[in-house]
Amino acid sequence: MKFMRIVAALAAPLLLTGCLLSPGKFSSTLDLKRDGSFTFTYVGEIVVTDMSPPPAEFSPSPCYSDDTGDERECTEAELAQQRKDFDTAQAESKGETGMAASAMGGEMGGLGSDESIAELVEQLKKQRGWNKVSYRGNRIIDVEYAITGNSAHGFAFPLVDGGNAIMPFVTIIARKDGSVKVSAPAYSGEAGGGDMAALGAMAGAADAKGKPGQPKPEGTFTITTDGRILTNNTEDGPTMAGANATLKWIVNSRLSKGPEALIGLAGQ
Repeated sequence: MKFMRIVAALAAPLLLTGCLLSPGKFSSTLDLKRDGSFTFTYVGEIVVTDMSPPPAEFSPSPCYSDDTGDERECTEAELAQQRKDFDTAQAESKGETGMAASAMGGEMGGLGSDESIAELVEQLKKQRGWNKVSYRGNRIIDVEYAITGNSAHGFAFPLVDGGNAIMPFVTIIARKDGSVKVSAPAYSGEAGGGDMAALGAMAGAADAKGKPGQPKPEGTFTITTDGRILTNNTEDGPTMAGANATLKWIVNSRLSKGPEALIGLAGQ
């Protein structure tokens, strides 16, 4: 009970920022050219995190003798008082949940509801790059996404219209020296730590209470570029094919940190 309150407190700032999405099974690519142009793709699953806490069940506490301190059978009156205290604590917990939901403009449980996910799917279908979007059920959205752009303008995936803030899976950030930083914090077994680690705590608590666990990221992320790779955190480094370099990450539970690469473009 107390643990779930702690988890809820950790997750509250995330709830207030908007949708809570994470990768499922996927294949993702980034083709980055020296002139700054790029093509990014993501094909696979996007998982909507279920932030609703598992239903609590009443479990009576042991009673003890005032004289000896030994455990004894509880009286009906004592059990009734324990049940009353439990119901009061549950009501307070629901009140705290309602306050967080009001700040969001909706119900916390609605984040993972079929209705809210259907609304999210319809939003995504209207946006450029989302070529296929369908809700499979069980909080899993199947997508095919592809977009071209220029790294000078920056990039983040995913983005949702309508004022929803989402922790990005991938970001491309241009630096003043002409290099580009590519980061994919969500493509890891640890889901980048920080905010996503708090979601992991929530998912783990759900597992402990018998709810379906949060699917973990599983897939590949491949960067190809004719730019100069300055730094990267792959295991084997780049492979070369003429003027083009390829970086590849296998994303699973053993990948403790998401892919990162610093790439020099034209003029560097």
